[in-house]
Amino acid sequence: MNPDDLQEWFDRVHTTLEDAYLAHSEPWRQSGMSGPYQRWEALRRPVADCIDCSGSFLDIGCANGYLLECVMGWKAEGGITIDPFGLDISSALIELAKIRLPEFSDHFYTANAYEWLPPRRFDFVRTELVYVPAEHEREYILRLLEEVVAPGGKLLVANYMEEHPDPQQGLLPGSYHARDLLARLALLGLKPLSWRDGYDPVKNRKVRVAILDRDTHLS
Repeated sequence: MNPDDLQEWFDRVHTTLEDAYLAHSEPWRQSGMSGPYQRWEALRRPVADCIDCSGSFLDIGCANGYLLECVMGWKAEGGITIDPFGLDISSALIELAKIRLPEFSDHFYTANAYEWLPPRRFDFVRTELVYVPAEHEREYILRLLEEVVAPGGKLLVANYMEEHPDPQQGLLPGSYHARDLLARLALLGLKPLSWRDGYDPVKNRKVRVAILDRDTHLS
């Protein structure tokens, strides 16, 4: 994909997500989850389950910051403190995140994660493969591990279409929606330390979040 086509792809993603999320008022729907809160928790709590100690957490594609808010609350139940950070391609969604978490308003960044140079590194970073075109997935993941995840840190790769009969129904246009995250990572030459799963029995939806160790992949 040449640079102009790539920029057009990201522009299309920007418009698609911003329009879809801002059409709703419920905080989880502004973060990409339809239905009641119970579905949101079932399919998002596995992200929090990947975090095993206090530290900084960057949510790439943070939208209105609701996942960050939830992860902070869920981890506090076990005595773990989260220093939240968010990155999104949409400035409108980032403004909502700053309103949601005003005490952390300077922890939010508007940028394209594919080319973003962070001002610091983070202990835990969440992303999805569908944030870039399929041909750029490996490049994207390795760059995050090298430039965004802190030494000793973990990259959390989420797949919200796990085992879906038709994963291409996913919202992002032109990206590759995997049915099997571990198989997809294996094709990219990436082996996670472990993973966490979540399940929504109402719509028979499954999520898988793979944990990639920075130091292992860069050694």
